[in-house]
Amino acid sequence: MLTLWGVPALDEYPHRVPARVYNLWRRWWMRRHAPLRFDLEGLPPMALDLEERQWVVVDGSLADMPILAWSDFRDTGRALHEAVNCTVTHFHFGASKLRDPAIEKLAQRLEFELGSGQG
Repeated sequence: MLTLWGVPALDEYPHRVPARVYNLWRRWWMRRHAPLRFDLEGLPPMALDLEERQWVVVDGSLADMPILAWSDFRDTGRALHEAVNCTVTHFHFGASKLRDPAIEKLAQRLEFELGSGQG
């Protein structure tokens, strides 16, 4: 199981990121090639750290302790309309409650970034 910043995982399982979200991420990454961090509005004090091969929800009130992570994206050979297989790792007992809202906020943020000329 994954360990981030010395924090051991509580659970790890296969998951699928919706095609819409992953495609937005790839478009953003291809334009910027830089990590992105943004606060998860409505979910304070959570933030989402995005790197090329790993997305991590962190809790700012706990010194950026990882709460939830998506990693091991298996996007090779997929059609653009297909969801992307990945691994989800929980580092906190409440991580499952954040998974879907964080993915939706990620999509909204990337749509804003790409649509506003900032991406």
